[in-house]
Amino acid sequence: MLVKGATINHLKERYNEKTPLGKTYKNKPIKRHPALQNLSREHHDILVFGLRLKKGIQNNASIELMNEYIDWFWKAYLEAHFEREEKHLFLIFFECNSIVEAKEYHEKIRLIFKKKSLSAPQIIELYQFIEKSIRFEERVLFNEIQEMATEQQLTKFSKLHQEQQACPLCKINFGSNPN
Repeated sequence: MLVKGATINHLKERYNEKTPLGKTYKNKPIKRHPALQNLSREHHDILVFGLRLKKGIQNNASIELMNEYIDWFWKAYLEAHFEREEKHLFLIFFECNSIVEAKEYHEKIRLIFKKKSLSAPQIIELYQFIEKSIRFEERVLFNEIQEMATEQQLTKFSKLHQEQQACPLCKINFGSNPN
């Protein structure tokens, strides 16, 4: 059971705090509880994947090669990451308000991955959803979990997710168009 009284609005307000000079702390570093650090590192790998898609589109890379990369990344990394979050993190911290929104992001992303031969606009949609999802989990969901969860809950999750999933190297290069 979650015991601390943080709300999603409270977290969003805290995220949008003003500095003494009136600027917003949009990108201030977040101190992550050790139980969530491996997931945060995996999120970095997923953001790199999204960035590679974005650069591929900007460089007019082969859509066929990009689709190979997308299929490979789903099977080699992201599918297992989603399963771990959904089967462990979301179930332990089910009382967090943000879990529903995180599940919706997962489902939207999963539906895009299930399509075969994505077009350039669909690839753009994919990397945008990935970025929004990861930013939401890191900036809102994980902060809500850290504020509301008991140490016992965090320890339970930590035992289930003791190591960071290694992101395998992909040999597909679509950084520039050879034509």
